[in-house]
Amino acid sequence: MSARAETVEISSLRELAEYAAKSGNVVRMKPGVYSMSEYFSDDVAAEARRLVPKQATGRPPVWMLRFSGNDNQFDLRDVTIEIDTALYSKLAGGYRRLLFMPGERNTLQGLTVVHTGPQRGSGGNTFSVWGVGNTLENVTLHISGSTPYGYGDLLGKGGPTPVPLEKQSGMMVAGRDNTLKRCRVISRALGHLFYIQPQNQVTDNIRLEDCYAEGVVRSTADMLRETSGPLVDLKFGTIAENRDGRFLIVPGYMKSLTEDGFRTYSGTGRITLLNCTAINTRAGFEIAGPDDGAVGRTLIDGGNALGCERAYLIGSNTDVRRSRGDTTHGPLLYLRGGRDSDVELELTGEGSDFTVHALATIAGQGHRVRLFTRERARVAPSLPIMLGFAMPAHAEMASPIRPAAAKNIRLVNELPRNSVIRSAEATDCAVETTGASFTDEESRRPPGRPQTRPATRPAAADVPAEPVQAP
Repeated sequence: MSARAETVEISSLRELAEYAAKSGNVVRMKPGVYSMSEYFSDDVAAEARRLVPKQATGRPPVWMLRFSGNDNQFDLRDVTIEIDTALYSKLAGGYRRLLFMPGERNTLQGLTVVHTGPQRGSGGNTFSVWGVGNTLENVTLHISGSTPYGYGDLLGKGGPTPVPLEKQSGMMVAGRDNTLKRCRVISRALGHLFYIQPQNQVTDNIRLEDCYAEGVVRSTADMLRETSGPLVDLKFGTIAENRDGRFLIVPGYMKSLTEDGFRTYSGTGRITLLNCTAINTRAGFEIAGPDDGAVGRTLIDGGNALGCERAYLIGSNTDVRRSRGDTTHGPLLYLRGGRDSDVELELTGEGSDFTVHALATIAGQGHRVRLFTRERARVAPSLPIMLGFAMPAHAEMASPIRPAAAKNIRLVNELPRNSVIRSAEATDCAVETTGASFTDEESRRPPGRPQTRPATRPAAADVPAEPVQAP
């Protein structure tokens, strides 16, 4: 882009769409609130449908506003776009990406997007960043509209579900050398907040810095109080088997009503998540790193996961540094399998009065895990660290935790109140722990009486003589 490009002032979504399709411009939009309904007319929707390739298979991208140009700078500070969910019916069949950036070397800063209208989801996301070398800064999404809403993933995620789902995700990234800085997703919908997924394209060197994901939680006891709605229609059934072997919701747990704060899918290369925070999301960070470390590793540095159903759910070739999480609503760590991850996590907070069965489950091979705290004065519930165990099915806390292979894993436990339980599936593992350590078999036996030393009488030579009474 020419260094001499003059700033173009615009004041409508029609003008924004016009310049989003061009290249080499510096665009400043007049601050204000803009309604997508005023722009996305039947004619505009028809043109967007016409641009979807006829030979496309599967779920091609469909959009309301597309940034297909290159080398643009968009200054959208103090600009809010309201998207009425009733507009979704105007979109063509495909994967709905309401704002879509497939261009290259664009920067966009300062935008806020708010969903309004009926309680329904698009089945896609609000902002997709593809292409090469794009940067979003200080973009905030306020997500709402999925249906049914209020049950988290208890009624399903993808695939066959007991009720139809219309999810609504926040911000998705694919492509190469794309960066999000200081972006925020505040979600009141079922869907991921930030997620990185290849979408049949090379996805490498993706970087998220100082990004923030926030969901909301609800107790299963509150769900079981409902007197009408999908849970009542399903007789309080769920897709996840509980610890009684029944597919019924049980009280005592806290569920996030969103999906994951930061999620990566398989098929990606290098990913960096720097100083990112997830609050009250399903997983704070769920990472599906490649099994082949030569393809690329994922780095979480300075992560915070607070109030999540599970703070960190990690697969292969992931490094976690200077990061922390709590057990307010679920485990600190599921290391679900895979290989060669290096995880250092700080436990923070006072734990939970809800049911949480484990501090961590660890499976896979070649991992190193260090768990520690800087808050030794706080007394959180003593939860076990389970080595040679898988995360429960669907990562659902109410489901059983079962043994799984763990080989050549080094575990360093610096939490003296948290014991380590090792299954028979844990082989060639090295454990350093300041807390107790049990085999799975030992933990299944009732404890014996604590060994106490009986009181002893002092030796005769040590007993002082009775004083002699004066006559």
